[in-house]
Amino acid sequence: MNLYHTTDADGITEINPCETRMQELIDELDDLDPDTVDHPDVSLIHDTSGWMITLYPKGIASLENFEDADEGPKHIKGVNRKTALKLWQLLASGDIDSVKTSPWSNKIG
Repeated sequence: MNLYHTTDADGITEINPCETRMQELIDELDDLDPDTVDHPDVSLIHDTSGWMITLYPKGIASLENFEDADEGPKHIKGVNRKTALKLWQLLASGDIDSVKTSPWSNKIG
């Protein structure tokens, strides 16, 4: 079993949420007010590998690995909710190679 967890905009962690709950967390991005939440993003971390995908409003995603200092953060712009869920599902299942095939860039802009 893969161990993963999510963190929502209020900093609340859920261990191994189901696909429906992942979608709910992603959908919360539409209603975030950056002035009223602690973290204007939601993230999923694959605990075994240390890889994390963070999703931000306006379709920005970042990929980073806290276990590997050589793996700086990478980003994708224009990520829709369907793609965001797919990326989270791949990461949750431990399919890091498939996650890495997305068009990640070392630059946001």
